[in-house]
Amino acid sequence: MNTKINQTSSFVNGLSHFKNPAAVLPTLIIESCCTAGRTHQSYKRGGKLEAKERFREEAVSGIFWLWGVKGLNKIGDIIGEKVFNIKGITDTGKDALRDPGYAMTNSAKFFKFGKIITSVILATGLLGFVVPKINHAITAHTMDREEKNKNSRENKQPRISEFFSEIKNKDTGKYSNLAAPVAFCGNENLTNFIMKASYNLENNNTWRLISTDTGMIIGRVSNSRHPAEALEYAFRDTSSIYFYNFATPTAIFVLNKLFKTSDIHPKTITETHNHLIKTIADTGLTGRELEKKISSALSDSRFEKIKFDPDKTIKLNNLLGQLEKLGFDRTGDICKKAELMSELQPPLRGEKILSFEQVQDVFSNSITSEPVFLKKVINEATYGRAGDSKKFVSAKTCQNIRESVDKYILEITRKHADDIIDTKLLNAACKKAMFRTAAFQAAGMIFSIFGLAVLIPRAQIFLSQKIFGKKSFEDIARGENSGSNTKSA
Repeated sequence: MNTKINQTSSFVNGLSHFKNPAAVLPTLIIESCCTAGRTHQSYKRGGKLEAKERFREEAVSGIFWLWGVKGLNKIGDIIGEKVFNIKGITDTGKDALRDPGYAMTNSAKFFKFGKIITSVILATGLLGFVVPKINHAITAHTMDREEKNKNSRENKQPRISEFFSEIKNKDTGKYSNLAAPVAFCGNENLTNFIMKASYNLENNNTWRLISTDTGMIIGRVSNSRHPAEALEYAFRDTSSIYFYNFATPTAIFVLNKLFKTSDIHPKTITETHNHLIKTIADTGLTGRELEKKISSALSDSRFEKIKFDPDKTIKLNNLLGQLEKLGFDRTGDICKKAELMSELQPPLRGEKILSFEQVQDVFSNSITSEPVFLKKVINEATYGRAGDSKKFVSAKTCQNIRESVDKYILEITRKHADDIIDTKLLNAACKKAMFRTAAFQAAGMIFSIFGLAVLIPRAQIFLSQKIFGKKSFEDIARGENSGSNTKSA
């Protein structure tokens, strides 16, 4: 009987793909459902006219976020290499264990920052200013064509040929130029700021939301044709931030708390399962005995004498030197294990280094402290990024993956404390964990889709009608803010 889980199986790879924050497919599913739901809700209020406008807006935004940003990034890389001869661009995040950008030239660091800022400006300009103006102009043209025998209205939106030249200020009634000056200044710590900002703008949700979504929301609100539309844009786009970025992990977190389980990456599950099959299956161990096998008990008390750097790390050469002074053989098991453990991450500025927790694992008798196994688990769960010298994966992320290995085993041992841990039991536990992970992931995505496609569009219309009175989409599109149904804000 094949007792190992195939890492390349379609189910494992598919589930792993859906857990990957950089994957296109999960975002495509959410965007497609969001577009369909918001188009439907718009049709219920404004018929084909509003539905078409909403579809254009959502489709263009979705396409841009799915492929446009990556396309701009690739174009930027080509320009950097071909025009400015800039090569060797890496991730710029760093911590106590990783610093992939240390060898980058200052010109490369500034170019990467400039490339990201340019992408932010283009995204803000396109989705916040250009797309709304074009979209509104198309709607105005459609209404003009349908009502060509009626008098033109004062607040009609500008034609497509006009939108580049000016934006109407709804408060003053005056027009101002679209372009705005962008200032940038720095000091002697500018390089470090550039490195940190570049990484966070690419990888940190908070930074990305502040830099891109904030500008996009301001653009859409400022280009609104009616106060009710401005309110709807502000409410819709700000509340969407949660459902796009945090709803799925929130649902998964709540479900794991409810069922007293852990959120474990599917690749971690399969690697840990295979490791257990290889090391302890059918040895007659009970769950309680297996739990002792993964305890953090140290094999040697001399660990307490190891002196770490202030950031709780230690260079491999320093560690080996201390081990020799403490009486360990340089060719012995502890020193060999330390050398292998230092390979869990690429060298830091040219030197191999270990964290406090990794040295604990060096001295541990746990069956899950084996460095070759841990390296494979961490690389699989980070899609190869942890072992890539050009990529940055935080030490905290890697340590969380390490800890999830023990959490997975503890889930098994605590449910089967007195049972013999054999291959049948391990296979059943693995399948259960896999399907639970898939179910929780699906539930999280459904929660996100419900919020984006149903809850938000319904709530935005309800809110605007409560404040401004029930209005037709044509009233909003014409920019009319007076009438018998209008309430004072």
